Amino acid sequence: LLKRVYRKNNNMLLLHIFKVCVVITGIICIAVMGTHSSYVSIFISGCVFFAIMGIVGSAVHYSLAVNISNYSMPVSYAIGIAYALGVLIQFIANNIVNNNLAESIMLCVGLIVLVYYGFGTDSMAANSARAADGRASYIVYKNEKTAGITLIIIVALMTCIFSTLDNAVTLVHAEGSVDIGQTPRVILAVSGLVAGYVFGINKGAFINIIMYCVTLLSVMCVAVIELGGPFMIGLVAFYMSAGFFVVYFTTMFIQFSYNTDIPELWAGMGRAVNNAGAVITSFTSVLLLSSANTMIISVVALVLFALISVAIYAYSTQLVISVKEPVSTEPAVNYKLERFVQAYSLTEREKEVLQVLTESDGNVSELASTLCMSRSALYRHISAINEKTDTSSRIGLIQFYYSWSEN
Repeated sequence: LLKRVYRKNNNMLLLHIFKVCVVITGIICIAVMGTHSSYVSIFISGCVFFAIMGIVGSAVHYSLAVNISNYSMPVSYAIGIAYALGVLIQFIANNIVNNNLAESIMLCVGLIVLVYYGFGTDSMAANSARAADGRASYIVYKNEKTAGITLIIIVALMTCIFSTLDNAVTLVHAEGSVDIGQTPRVILAVSGLVAGYVFGINKGAFINIIMYCVTLLSVMCVAVIELGGPFMIGLVAFYMSAGFFVVYFTTMFIQFSYNTDIPELWAGMGRAVNNAGAVITSFTSVLLLSSANTMIISVVALVLFALISVAIYAYSTQLVISVKEPVSTEPAVNYKLERFVQAYSLTEREKEVLQVLTESDGNVSELASTLCMSRSALYRHISAINEKTDTSSRIGLIQFYYSWSEN
């Protein structure tokens, strides 16, 4: 939302002031936590730092959504790689860096990099909202609001399952029965990479069914652990499924954001829903697991899985995957269009929009249908082209295009 305010006001000074304030506040919080002066000071500075990281994290999600749109690779590929690298860096830091000052410096450097990337001016441009890959480009929702709410429900319900599995593993570790250690976390990195790859197969056509199967596996693992089965099976399944889940909700919300009026808000919504769900359900799941009543635990897990099944079906009914072919963009089709695109640095998607605008007399709904995108997405693309060509309206853009000459 802060990004949206900036883009409307286009005030560079305010943006730089905000970035500096965020960095300074974050560094102060890191320094206070590193001194271990008192519980209260650590608690307060920790809360402030988490709030800052929430804001910065959301901005980073949106910037990733913008920047990945410049490449043909699926969104899930980038997310899987980023998640794996993050886990590996965390693993190395926990096992090699044992100096408080060094840890604080690493955190400060990381914060500066994230703030720069998340609030970079390039990602604020008016042409930022565009489809990231083939699947996102050719998906239209019957009702965007319904689809968004359903997606939130899916992630919230899945969070209940994975939070319960996390607590089941943590309780066994806390009791001293098994020392999990740091090594199993490497599985998270592997699962993130695998998830990123398989979710991108056929432009993400199988992402929901794959995650559905992974969730089913997680439900089974909760039952195995609570019934006294092999703990290592549950441990490996937890780390594998956790990586899949993170890549899943991040990918789904970033892809969904391309079809919304406020992509800045929706791009990072997955992590927000996941964190909120974990906070709400953790206490209840710990009580259930501590009760050792396997019957109740199994019933609750199965009910959650049934609700997830219904939610995924409801979400699938909102999808309209177009079978129309995208507008041809072969250079030989229209030489002037190609030269115009090069002159004003239009993206491939903006090129398709411009071609349809100049070749069709249909209304906005018809044009959006032809391009296999929502009306709001079409308006954003037109606005982006207007910005680049210094025109103020759709009609003005068309007139400018026909009157334009290289010479």
